[in-house]
Amino acid sequence: MNKLEVLQIEYQYKMMIPPFEMDEYSKLTKQQAQEYFDWFTTQIPERIEILLGAIESSGEKNLEQFDMTPESLKPLWSWLKKNIKTTPKSQAEMNELKRTLPNWIFEDVNDWKLDSSTLVLAMDVSLYFAEVFLKNYSNLYWNILSKPKSHVDLNKPVIIGFKNAPLYPPRIIRNSCSCYAEGDSSKNLLSLYEVWRNFIKI
Repeated sequence: MNKLEVLQIEYQYKMMIPPFEMDEYSKLTKQQAQEYFDWFTTQIPERIEILLGAIESSGEKNLEQFDMTPESLKPLWSWLKKNIKTTPKSQAEMNELKRTLPNWIFEDVNDWKLDSSTLVLAMDVSLYFAEVFLKNYSNLYWNILSKPKSHVDLNKPVIIGFKNAPLYPPRIIRNSCSCYAEGDSSKNLLSLYEVWRNFIKI
């Protein structure tokens, strides 16, 4: 039994599950996207509280350091990376990727993926990451990405106020976890924060 499994048993980590049926984001109607957004944003304080409870249950005594400052992203990343786990992709998943991707792309595809427990933690860490921005920059805010219709984050809750593109925090954190699992330790939450901070509209 790994460390996170023990943590889940002791702390009973609660997953973030919408109280209604969810289709793919791109298929949501305007009303459905708004309902999801309203639910999602009301869950953020509770999700961060659950995350901090899990950190405390894992043995961390100094919870005061998780104070929504950029510096607090350092200990948060240190905790998260200890709990990054992977699982092999199924043969069916690999076959589908091979069928849909050009060979020159498929040959670089990993035969593993982040496991479900890591994805759950990454989601909540992404909300903490987002709230650090919102607490420190009053011109940033959550909104629904409604256009263009071809955008990968269509109908998702994103943070508006950056020059280059809206910020969809879950993808940023999942990508960081994947990089770490691959052996790339150059990315961390604080460095990502600094990159995106440079794109905030003044």
